[in-house]
Amino acid sequence: MAESLSPSKIRPIHPAVLFCLSALLFLFGASCSKTSPGSPVSGKLMLLRGNFFNAQGMYTEAILSYLEALEFPETAPYAEYGLGSVYLSLDEGAAALQHFAAAEEKLTDLLREDHRELIYRIYYNRGVVRFHAGDFAAAADQFRTALETDGSRIEAKRNLELSLLSMAHQSSFAASSLSLNLQEQQKSPQVLFDYIRRKEQAQWKSREWVKDTDSAGPDY
Repeated sequence: MAESLSPSKIRPIHPAVLFCLSALLFLFGASCSKTSPGSPVSGKLMLLRGNFFNAQGMYTEAILSYLEALEFPETAPYAEYGLGSVYLSLDEGAAALQHFAAAEEKLTDLLREDHRELIYRIYYNRGVVRFHAGDFAAAADQFRTALETDGSRIEAKRNLELSLLSMAHQSSFAASSLSLNLQEQQKSPQVLFDYIRRKEQAQWKSREWVKDTDSAGPDY
């Protein structure tokens, strides 16, 4: 059975996975020292809190926590990604793309090799947004870039294939529509010509001379 091309087949990475991602980030960077209000650990705690709320569907609380995590350079890229995932869950594609772009920009000052998972998810979810918007070419580009970051991801391979199939289907439909329009345009002059010819024939018939009938009466 052929795979359906419905946008519902393309799904973002589940918010619960964000919680695991930020937990690893927290454990990697946390020390045994006491947490101070302005320390990077505080930013990671805000990120963990935001991801927890995100996974629970408590989006207002998640946004507030991510905004607090934005204040820390170490967690800012992850907080931007978290905000993007919230807006993606709310079907606000344009806002999601803005935050995904901001997340990537904030990674420029960090070692990108240390954040490959985040980079993969940025491009993957960009592909999800583009696919749902019907921009299958852009979606394919994003999934392809995600695979360049991590070529082992089955979900990105599958979504790339669906995007390419959708592109082919879209192109085929557009070509069929164009062909039908051309056929209609070619028929239109002939239809008009036939109409004019019929009108002319009707006019000439109405002008034909009709022979007078003989009258039996005297011719005065």
